[in-house]
Amino acid sequence: MGYFVIIVFTTFLGSPPEFLPVAFKNNKDCLNYLTKEVVKKYDYMKVKSSDKFLYLTNDTNSKFIVCEKLEYPIIKTKFFFIF
Repeated sequence: MGYFVIIVFTTFLGSPPEFLPVAFKNNKDCLNYLTKEVVKKYDYMKVKSSDKFLYLTNDTNSKFIVCEKLEYPIIKTKFFFIF
């Protein structure tokens, strides 16, 4: 189980991604917040969609804001017994 978070990617000089301090239990709530609230906080951002994704981008395509599921990896360890 994981949470959906909002990530801001900037393509200017290899800037690291930025996480917004909100998390959602399902993708629908995350996308609703992205399109209703986050679009107001960033200047010149527009809602775009492709076949599988809904995201925000600016006119020059130098900034992208997406909802992504954040999950912690589950590490499966195997124990071997040697007699």
